[in-house]
Amino acid sequence: MNDFVHPISDEFKEIFFIKGAREGKYPYSHSLLIGDVLIDTGISSRLLRKLKRLYPINTVLLSHWHEDHTSGNRLLSSAKFLIHSKDKFLIENVNKFNEFYGISNSPAEEESEWLMESLRLENTQIDNILEDNQIIKVGNGLNIKIIHTPGHTAGHCSFLELDSKIAFFADIDLTNFVFYAGIDSNLMDFEDSINKLSQFDIETAITGHRAILNGKKSIREELKKYKSIIHKRDERILSYFSETDPKTLVDFKNQNIIYKYYSQFKEYEIIAEMIMIQKHFDKFLENELIMLNNDGYILK
Repeated sequence: MNDFVHPISDEFKEIFFIKGAREGKYPYSHSLLIGDVLIDTGISSRLLRKLKRLYPINTVLLSHWHEDHTSGNRLLSSAKFLIHSKDKFLIENVNKFNEFYGISNSPAEEESEWLMESLRLENTQIDNILEDNQIIKVGNGLNIKIIHTPGHTAGHCSFLELDSKIAFFADIDLTNFVFYAGIDSNLMDFEDSINKLSQFDIETAITGHRAILNGKKSIREELKKYKSIIHKRDERILSYFSETDPKTLVDFKNQNIIYKYYSQFKEYEIIAEMIMIQKHFDKFLENELIMLNNDGYILK
């Protein structure tokens, strides 16, 4: 067996964890192969070429539009591609990525364009749409349930093979960093999606950036821990507000509220951080924790 293709179950021999380059760290991600159906293509061009020599891949299910999950699409031109309708436009128009990352006409744009070129990102023609609760039948009796889990992107989906109870959570990735910095991200939807996954009977979970997690109880604990990261950010951001001193989004700039430190990609990370903080503002307003006062916000 190749070192990046890992069987998951002795009983379900057609389901494989496909480990991405750099242990699935950005700009790569892990994938799941179920029969001739591949979920996401970001394992790296080198590994994807090897994978398609080993296994037939006739259908690709894309969890969402982000480049680290879709960069290998161009190598599977004979396959049928499916994605949720809310992410379809972007995967067919990759020149819009910068706009949806909120970095158009910013210092981070040139850096992003270099990365997209290095990944050789191309438009992908979508053949069919994924819908919540849809069942996709795979040979030999396997059935993939589509679970619409928005928040990370508007059309983000997770996947559950019903018989084996093996799931792919994509970028509800159960790492230490929760990302909702796209223009189409929604923090409250993200939390609802985490709760939604907790309701399913799942024995094995794989995410876009973590490997195999086993055990229903452990998976639910990891989902709870993941959600707690958002709640800790809520508390930290809310602690900056008072009942008398209005705060604006600009007051939070360069404060390392979400990123513990800024890397060589500081220009992008500051933009992403500001977008995510705005999502918390939106949540606080929805829950009536803050209110508008003059040009800023105070505790309600």
